[in-house]
Amino acid sequence: MNTQIFRFANRLGIFLALLFVICFAWFYIRPIDQDLHLRLFRLAFFGFFEMNLASFLVGVVQSYLWAYVGVGLWRLVRLPLGKA
Repeated sequence: MNTQIFRFANRLGIFLALLFVICFAWFYIRPIDQDLHLRLFRLAFFGFFEMNLASFLVGVVQSYLWAYVGVGLWRLVRLPLGKA
């Protein structure tokens, strides 16, 4: 059962990290209202300051780790995986 939880958290973490990469790239692809985009990144991710490599790595790692936090909280309230 525990391996299933870690496998689910890993898949969710990879999905969220890829979603962050797409959002980060979207800042440069569609440069409309970049100030709002940057402010939202700063609100969502601890340690995110500017659009640079350090902030990119912080965001990818946090996106991945938030999946484990979410799945852990899910497990804490005893919701069975796949039967919500």
